[in-house]
Amino acid sequence: MLFLLKLNVLKIFLFFIICPFVVLGQFFPAKLGKVVGLVQYAVWEEDSMGNVIAGNKEVLFQHNYSVEIQKSKNQQDITVEQLKKRVFDFVTIPKTAVRVQSIKWKDSISNRKVNITFSRVMEGKQLKLSLVKCKGRWSVRRQEIPFVLENSKPAAKRILIFINGYRHYKDEHNETDNLVTSKDRYHYWYKLDDRFIDTLKPTEFYYLDASLSVKTSNHRSFIRFGISWCLSKYIINRKKGGNKFNRLNQKPNEQGFVYRREQGKIAGKTLQMKLNTEVKDTIDIVCHSMGYAYMLGIYDVLFEKVVLGNLYILSAENAAQDGVDWSQFLQVWQYGSNLDQPSPDPVWEQDGIAPQCQVKGLYFDQNHGRVFIPKDWPIKNFVDSHQPYNYDWIFDRIKKGEAGYIRRSTY
Repeated sequence: MLFLLKLNVLKIFLFFIICPFVVLGQFFPAKLGKVVGLVQYAVWEEDSMGNVIAGNKEVLFQHNYSVEIQKSKNQQDITVEQLKKRVFDFVTIPKTAVRVQSIKWKDSISNRKVNITFSRVMEGKQLKLSLVKCKGRWSVRRQEIPFVLENSKPAAKRILIFINGYRHYKDEHNETDNLVTSKDRYHYWYKLDDRFIDTLKPTEFYYLDASLSVKTSNHRSFIRFGISWCLSKYIINRKKGGNKFNRLNQKPNEQGFVYRREQGKIAGKTLQMKLNTEVKDTIDIVCHSMGYAYMLGIYDVLFEKVVLGNLYILSAENAAQDGVDWSQFLQVWQYGSNLDQPSPDPVWEQDGIAPQCQVKGLYFDQNHGRVFIPKDWPIKNFVDSHQPYNYDWIFDRIKKGEAGYIRRSTY
């Protein structure tokens, strides 16, 4: 009896001694140890052909990491060594990496090499990464954080704007809503925008829609458009009919042009909300067709609030109607058919949707001027000479140092 009594007392004693540690252990999990190691990685940028154009694959940055591992219900039997192979701490990519295309990891614990490829990571942002293995698969967790130093102004941005023209006759009554979007929601640019982005390397890029009724164009109606198309396409004697340019609707629609410019002012006020207020951002613009007049409206609102960078004008509609002081831009290039200059293209190769004329006030120097569709370009007709899907020639044919060469320029 006495033995049993002592045994029960011992059990009660042990219960009150051990129980608090068990309870506290639920709130303060036991530490398994630390995962300490080294991550080495390279940062470089490649063009569309895979050529390295910035950074260096061989220059490795390094990051020492230390992660404290605690036991939890979900990790009852896992060891520190197993955890070492599962988790890397966050790695911060240096600000000097303007655009991260690929990162090479090599950790000093398991000697594992991992290549990770990204889409676009814009400058002015800090990229944090963690590499995690879950259910047998490696995944990358990423977080982009803008660089903002305390008591300092935000970094000025380089913003690229795409302004499309008339979308389609099916959208005749679906005019622009004057919104600013981060995607080509109408699939207007046929990936031509990607080539501009890869070349100009903007901090941010946006799309604006300048599609308005055909009544605002020089055609004024679908009937006049159809007549012009027929007369330009079906010419009996092509040996003598190549210069019958009066078959194109070239009479300016001043009222329609002014209306499109006024709509552009609305979009300019919307775009202003995307800009820094403490410093002036630089804006590059690519506009097509009706987007030219719309661009002038944006200019009217923003020209004193931004730094005007490069302006690329593609197949401008009624371009001679109005313009601005083009010397305010770093570059201004107008691209399209040759209608009004010596040795013009025959009428059946002309841009009949927007018969070309020189932008009002445009002058010629090493950063300003006009470039025409090459004489030997295989697709030239009333419709295709106008469309953005037919404008790869501005990247494929224009060489460095030639007029119209697209490059990132600075003051």
